[in-house]
Amino acid sequence: MIQIEVKNVRSLDDFTLELPFQSGLHAIAGENGIGKSTIFSCLSKFVYRGALRSYFRSDGNSTSRITFIKDGQENSWIKQPNWKRDDEGDPEILIDGFYEGSLIFGSRFADTHFSKLGKSNNIKEIDLVKADEFIVRNLGKVLRNNENHYSNLMKIKTKKKAEELGFNGNPYFIERNGKWVSQLFMSSGELLLIGLLHFINERIELKKKRSITDQLSLILIDEIELALHPSAQHRLAVFLDSIASVSNFCIYFATHSVQIINTLKPDNIFYINRAIDNSIDVVNPCYPAYATRSLYNNDGYDLIMLVEDDLAKFVIEKVIREENLSRSRMIKVLQCGGWEKTLELQLEMKTSLMLGQGCDLISILDGDIEEQCSHKYGQGTRESTLKKLFLPIHSVEKFLKKKLVDEPCVAFAKRIGDRFFIARSIEDIINDYSTNPKTGADNSGKGLFRVLMACAEDQGYTRERFKSDLCSFLTENTEVSTLKTKLTQAVA
Repeated sequence: MIQIEVKNVRSLDDFTLELPFQSGLHAIAGENGIGKSTIFSCLSKFVYRGALRSYFRSDGNSTSRITFIKDGQENSWIKQPNWKRDDEGDPEILIDGFYEGSLIFGSRFADTHFSKLGKSNNIKEIDLVKADEFIVRNLGKVLRNNENHYSNLMKIKTKKKAEELGFNGNPYFIERNGKWVSQLFMSSGELLLIGLLHFINERIELKKKRSITDQLSLILIDEIELALHPSAQHRLAVFLDSIASVSNFCIYFATHSVQIINTLKPDNIFYINRAIDNSIDVVNPCYPAYATRSLYNNDGYDLIMLVEDDLAKFVIEKVIREENLSRSRMIKVLQCGGWEKTLELQLEMKTSLMLGQGCDLISILDGDIEEQCSHKYGQGTRESTLKKLFLPIHSVEKFLKKKLVDEPCVAFAKRIGDRFFIARSIEDIINDYSTNPKTGADNSGKGLFRVLMACAEDQGYTRERFKSDLCSFLTENTEVSTLKTKLTQAVA
């Protein structure tokens, strides 16, 4: 575990961030201006000894403090007037790794000044060697989904030669139409990704040289998706996740990309959020649609629950609120009209991926059709593989008919009467319903429900409010613990 505590630095007044230090890919997301670049500049002190003096030279005052914590060790730095240690004795915390910054501080942009462009025209083939296979292969795979697309990529022979030619870094070149074209004249996506792959490759080779391949290294990348097409963003995330596992990297990156965030598990997403009191907090675990809901117009959810009708919808939404199941995730409850239609829609959504790969689907059906559903869609059918739950009651309508008519419960009738039917008693309503000749055909209970709703309207309820309040009443006055447990497990 690594931790930073930041006081009065740029937009961070009093901020603490604790992050797991383990192999894998992790995202730090949030709206523009929330402080992600500041956070990454702070985190860079773990891998770059001179980070505070480089990135916060002109930031902070006598009240500014940044504390770094790892494995029980703590380093605290204050601005007075330059950054210096203000703690007692722990060694300086330093982790193997590198930081690749934003447009301002990123090494990817080291040679993108106008003064360097003319130097690129003077490069001769004798100055170049073939680029490392790692860079060639992964550049093609990420950008073009073709590992061989950049097979003619070259680079300047050595860093010393690059310095002699006037470059700060070690630029790459590719032959196009008989001319050597510098990465400075390639597309923005090619330029930036070549730089990132170069640093990753150097770190891998350095770990091999130092015989520390088993040691976990920290890679910090700000603005990871710059100038990349959405499909390339997705392939980049897949590549980074793979390289983190193979080369023992803990990779943290800042991003606004829906495509990248959707590749991650909720435990690996840290959403930086500004609360109503202007303080900044961190949401983790955080589900992808929740993390991107403010970054783009939301068109997706982490979980969609399909139900048969609006009464079931009200019940489910009530349980979701009471159990706080929508914490750090986006959940949508949709009514579909009949259990077969519900499963049909679920199957279509699942097979077409119309909701995206990061969205989970579950149907919650009335309890009275569980046996029928099992019989019709037994093992081996496509519908049998769908996630589904069943309400602990047959349906809201059937439950009311059972409690008020078929097996009348005096205590339940009194509670519902006191809650909804004051002007006209529930006993009078049920008596009129029971003596109606049409009642015998009301096996579904829908007829009774229409009578109850009409009486509620006579007493000032709108239909929507009656349905909502009635479903809330049922969840409070009936045994729904089974449903709560099942729903909690379903969204875990």
